[in-house]
Amino acid sequence: MKRQRRLGVMASVVLGVGLSGCHGPPAVERKSSVTGTSGAGVLPIDSLRVVAPGIVEPWGGAVELAAQESGRVAEVLVGEGQAVTEGQVLARLDDEAQRHAISLARAEVAEAVAVAERYQHGATVEERAQARAEHEAAVSRARQAVADAERARRLREAGTLPTADAERATAESRALEAAALAAEARLQAIERGPRREDRRVAQERLQAARARLRQAEAALARRQVLSPLTGTVLWGRFQPGELYTQGAQALFVLGDTTRMQVRLEVDEIDAPRVEVGMPCALYTDGGARLAEGRVVRLAPLLGRRGLATETPTTRADVRIREVFVEVQGTAPLVPGQRVWGHTGNTEPVAAPARG
Repeated sequence: MKRQRRLGVMASVVLGVGLSGCHGPPAVERKSSVTGTSGAGVLPIDSLRVVAPGIVEPWGGAVELAAQESGRVAEVLVGEGQAVTEGQVLARLDDEAQRHAISLARAEVAEAVAVAERYQHGATVEERAQARAEHEAAVSRARQAVADAERARRLREAGTLPTADAERATAESRALEAAALAAEARLQAIERGPRREDRRVAQERLQAARARLRQAEAALARRQVLSPLTGTVLWGRFQPGELYTQGAQALFVLGDTTRMQVRLEVDEIDAPRVEVGMPCALYTDGGARLAEGRVVRLAPLLGRRGLATETPTTRADVRIREVFVEVQGTAPLVPGQRVWGHTGNTEPVAAPARG
């Protein structure tokens, strides 16, 4: 009887030391190794195991997707649970003003292209013929006006024509002579072709018009929400007509659910015992074994605990290291599900035989 009480006390002391770094529920390992006078079970000692709380995530983590601008939701094209591909349009904000801006920018580009081509190729054969005809007509009108002015001058000297009429004829002849000179200058410019400076100005105006078009297209693109990955819509509650404010909340939460990972929060004191490649068994809060996995990555920095647990002894101010576990095979896991990860020795510890 004394020997049984002594063994019960020793097992209780060893249990306190062995579980000082583990905050998870020991439901799976709770097997009777030593029986005291009261008959209560005592946990076996397993110094190779690290137990930590974790959360199930899509492979690579969940992606919170937001629009680049605020605005009223015009259209939602996908729902929760729907598979999406990279680059797929998921939602669209009201973009009527942006579409009008694109139409205007395209018209400006078309006009600038026409002007640039005209300066590049020069006048057509028809335009050259028209310029020559206009010049000839202007010269003929000027010659006729000069002859009329000379005749009016002689009549005024003879006293048969008022001086005002003679002066009017002279002024008209000078105006028509100037018009003939202008027509000649236009003809010479057309035959010479556009100047290099004019062609450069036309090209610069075309580039400016195209830049305004790209700017308008970019503004329209910002009103669309595109999927950055191939995966599944895990969350999306906005409806058409609702006002979305940038920075307030995500429009969608996406993730690759074809593969799962578990992000464990291992206490700082236990972190050095966890290494990449270690096996990891995953359990529910009730102790049911869910799946197997392997440690694939360790966070380079320590941080604060972010997962809430129901264990009364869990400290919220302790520093932890995030450990990422790849789940092997297909397991009944759901993103956001809370689990317990047992790394290191994942085999159940058998209770010693009574004797």
